[in-house]
Amino acid sequence: MTWRKWVLGLVLAGLGFLALADPVAERALAGLRELMNAGVIRPGQTFRIMIHSGQRGQLAPAVEELSRLTGLKIELVVIGYEADIYNKAMHEAIVRSGDYDLFLTFCNWIGDMAEAGLIVPLDSWIKKYDPEIHTGPNAYVKPLDLFTTQYGGHYYALGMDNDALVLFYRKDLLEDPNEQAVFEARYGRPLRLPETWEEFDLITEFFDRPEQGLRGAHLYLTRQFAYTSWAPRFIAKGGIYFDPLTMDPRIDTPEGVEALKEVLALQKHMFPETYTGDWSAAYTFFPEGKVFWTIAWASLGHWASDPETSKIAGKVGFAQLPGEYHEGELYRATPHVVGWSLSVSRYGKAPEAAYLIAQWLNSPSVSAQCITRTGTLDPFRLNHFKDPNLLAAYGPALGPVLLLNAEQSFPDISLRGANEYLDVLNLNLNAAAAGLLTPEEALSQTARAWQEITDRLGRGRQIESWQQEILRYPRHIRELWVKLGKVPPELAGL
Repeated sequence: MTWRKWVLGLVLAGLGFLALADPVAERALAGLRELMNAGVIRPGQTFRIMIHSGQRGQLAPAVEELSRLTGLKIELVVIGYEADIYNKAMHEAIVRSGDYDLFLTFCNWIGDMAEAGLIVPLDSWIKKYDPEIHTGPNAYVKPLDLFTTQYGGHYYALGMDNDALVLFYRKDLLEDPNEQAVFEARYGRPLRLPETWEEFDLITEFFDRPEQGLRGAHLYLTRQFAYTSWAPRFIAKGGIYFDPLTMDPRIDTPEGVEALKEVLALQKHMFPETYTGDWSAAYTFFPEGKVFWTIAWASLGHWASDPETSKIAGKVGFAQLPGEYHEGELYRATPHVVGWSLSVSRYGKAPEAAYLIAQWLNSPSVSAQCITRTGTLDPFRLNHFKDPNLLAAYGPALGPVLLLNAEQSFPDISLRGANEYLDVLNLNLNAAAAGLLTPEEALSQTARAWQEITDRLGRGRQIESWQQEILRYPRHIRELWVKLGKVPPELAGL
């Protein structure tokens, strides 16, 4: 037996190790074994995955294990700044170097990457190897199964994350009997978790105590994420980004203007970093006990609940985002902000093998192990919310709330040009927060810019993509749009 055959035998023995509790991982390993038998891939071959630095600690142990099982050399290429991932990936669409086999990118970049020809459709491999996206006890939380994986009616990614935002609050203050008595005397209503944004605003005002070093809230109005504070109010009011038939912007409507006025009215109860800082400000102010509440990603639960990184450990509560009532029914809308998904490079060495590597990492058991470790990937499969180790890492109270918020979450704009649409929206919302534009000016300028982007990219194609994207919104939001006459029933998928 030659040394090559001996090595191959060891590799195949490793691939024969069946993860019987996880058929998704088992099918991925079996597929890699078949490709190795067919000579499509070989022992020692290198596969490179572009990731963000916040995922290194989560993914490195899994990649080492998969390398051991397969005999492949799987490497993580770590990028420190999120925007650089987009730029480097789109550069690869031009130079076609083949340096990367997989990209772990924001799911709202899928449209741009697909249109650039950088990533390949996964439909046939998903059908062949079944990563269990939509059905079964390990399926993705709906509607994450749609908007973290698809563009233009095809699969282009496997979701690896859940970036539905969460309301973090000072549970000790909200449940304090003295605070409750004062609040009820002042406002004539009980102090409780808010159902509506109106209640949220009153509580923010009540707990704003700058003389005590406590501000009412921290909400994002920064250059990168200003839309995350405006959009949940806008959507809950029945707002929709674009007309489904014409692609004309619908953000400079009464719903959009009122939502922005409400957010800006809270600025007097917040630190100026709400519009001058970056995403990390919430991860500083809230764990230090400097704000009563904030809306941020689930990963903040790690920082705020850990005594080593938080001054308020043991005093943190987790809640759904508020909403708006329409005809007696409460509609909550939670933004799913960015979110990481794995896509396969068209120019990699063996795209099918790269897909199988992605499926193994994405599988129910492996992804749960990854997410249990601290990092920027959060629970997205149903089994994650039943995993005792994972729930312990997040705290038993956060898991159920994150699940509820994910179920009512809506996607970022994800069609072609998503980066441009969101960038100009953030630019103008941030300018309004800085007092440079009125709410009406900020949204009307955005609407005009959006019209130009749509015309440049091709209105007909964008209409088609937007109609597909509407179907990825949670059912209750699509029902609200139909009720308000914003979307025809036949386009709402109801």
